[in-house]
Amino acid sequence: MKLLTFRLKGVDRLGWLLDDEQTVLSSDPKDMNMPQSIMDLIKRGPYARNQLTSSKSTLESFKLDDLKILEPIMPSGIFCVDANYPRSGAAETRERPEYPSLFWRLPRNHVAHDQPLMVPTSSNTLDWAGELVAVIGKRGRHIETEHALHHIFGYSIYNQGSVREYQSHTSQFGLGNNFHASGAFGPVIVTTDEFGDPYQHKIQTHINGEQVQNAAISSMLCRIEEIISYISSSTELQPGDILCTGTPGGVGVDMKPSRYLKDGETIEVGISGIGTLSNPVEAEPTDLNAVACSC
Repeated sequence: MKLLTFRLKGVDRLGWLLDDEQTVLSSDPKDMNMPQSIMDLIKRGPYARNQLTSSKSTLESFKLDDLKILEPIMPSGIFCVDANYPRSGAAETRERPEYPSLFWRLPRNHVAHDQPLMVPTSSNTLDWAGELVAVIGKRGRHIETEHALHHIFGYSIYNQGSVREYQSHTSQFGLGNNFHASGAFGPVIVTTDEFGDPYQHKIQTHINGEQVQNAAISSMLCRIEEIISYISSSTELQPGDILCTGTPGGVGVDMKPSRYLKDGETIEVGISGIGTLSNPVEAEPTDLNAVACSC
């Protein structure tokens, strides 16, 4: 199943995107017997998915283009892997590390599909990084590698935007990956049964139609199951956590000269079997009131 979250008349709703990629089905938000969100679906387990499929003919139908798409879930934790693909356009090659290099991201600093990424007023070095996301559906600690993929509910797309200037300020580069509206997540989560073997898929990134990243997911250095096992040796992974599995070569900092996102551009990250995460790029408003909560 391809699942998404959309907002209609002020209510956030669970959507099921059909094979035509245009029709979205949704249960009545007043029917508490039916799953009401992707997190609800994850927590209720396979029974809830069967509820949706068996009720297909009675669900409300919408056109995808008419809906405001939100991020699929609000992650409880975002675990990110750095340097997990061979580099391109750089002088040095990259070998498989003994352990995955990890950092964390704050959920409040990414946006949904079609929402603008912001080039910050403090730096013009906003870079892109298209990534496959694994969405955790089953909690676990000390997860064995051979069982790790069974803890995944589905897969999605992340654009791991980073402000390279701030990454270079110190050896702790996390702040550069946590600028306001610097990343994007979505538009859908594809369940594991539909997505199949993640290593059979490809990832591509385009800016204004120009391809800048193109790689097989199988070329990642630390595999998804190894990353899950390693993280769970430290902390319990929980349903709703997401794992950003790293980005292929082709990021802006490695280009000669380096290239960064600019106001007026559009960036698209596509993964076969999932779809495309698309975002316009805008300059951050200089008036701080312009980015205040619009609730």
